[in-house]
Amino acid sequence: MAARTNATPLALSGTAAAAECTWERHSKRVVKRAKRHGKLRKVVRRKHWWTCAPVAAAPVMAPPPGATPTPEPEPEPEANRLSARAAEFYWVLSRPKVKAGELTVELNNQGEDPHNLNLRREGDEGEPLQIPETDSGALSAASFDLPAGKYRLWCSLPEHEGQGMATTLQVE
Repeated sequence: MAARTNATPLALSGTAAAAECTWERHSKRVVKRAKRHGKLRKVVRRKHWWTCAPVAAAPVMAPPPGATPTPEPEPEPEANRLSARAAEFYWVLSRPKVKAGELTVELNNQGEDPHNLNLRREGDEGEPLQIPETDSGALSAASFDLPAGKYRLWCSLPEHEGQGMATTLQVE
């Protein structure tokens, strides 16, 4: 059984309780009888699902009497990140919308072929922003300063875009 802390499975992303859970993956062996080629056969599959195990809040300790309270540190601004997973021949973005400004884009190549990532605001004819060719199983990252708008992402290697390696991203 695997456990993931502060991460959500794809089917459950967007829930409010995601940051308050440790997600645990469960598996179960399922045996069914099915008719195959005119004979009754046993079919064995594995069923997988995720559950949320609530994370206990840390107890709040009162300062000793007479101690001066220390000011709370300012919270750091949230990192504006986007993960783009590449495979043959499609993209999976970690989220469809991001905030305008400094954006860190990670190209995670889980395909068998090398891939690159080009990023251009729709309507702009200039040179695209680019993450260079990344080998199979490798991870590349780059930071860009993006104004609000709709952006097109694609792989510019021969025939990749034509086979479906293009998607859009909304920057707000």
